[in-house]
Amino acid sequence: MTSSGSNQFSRRSLTVGDRAPEFEFVGPTAGPLRSCALLRQGPVLLTFYRGAWCTCCQADLRDLMSAMPDLTRTRTTVLGVFHQLSPESGTRISREYGLNFPLVDDVDGRAAEAFGIRRSPNEMALIASEFGPELIALKEEPWILPMQARYAIGPNGVIVHSEIVFDYDKRSDTAGLVPVLQHLG
Repeated sequence: MTSSGSNQFSRRSLTVGDRAPEFEFVGPTAGPLRSCALLRQGPVLLTFYRGAWCTCCQADLRDLMSAMPDLTRTRTTVLGVFHQLSPESGTRISREYGLNFPLVDDVDGRAAEAFGIRRSPNEMALIASEFGPELIALKEEPWILPMQARYAIGPNGVIVHSEIVFDYDKRSDTAGLVPVLQHLG
């Protein structure tokens, strides 16, 4: 696991060797995407993003897209996870970045909470009091603690890679995941 910034946070988030929680996302097409169905097809790569407004997230979407040929060869299902993502926004982001993997909505934040990366109500209240509700309204809620969090989950439901990034100057290493995922296929 890579974690920059908060040891307290890394103790409560899931990491390599932990069993991934069951999750369900709203996808760009009709019907939910459930972990049990996805894992029957092979490994799953989840990347939780703070929002489409985040420049680190934008750069990572580009990096992930450039690694897609290699990720596809590993039979990995790739999902970009957002919160409060409307179908229109998901379509616009996918088109803008030329994405060929789904952007999904963690509607109520339960998946982020289960992985241990969601901000608590107290943390959200502190942000609102410190920066004002206007910032949150302009930029969307900073619903997850890190800049982004990435989990690679083997078909057996066990996390084989966990990377949590807190620093704006750092991003997840997408290309470095390919060898890990090749061993799972």
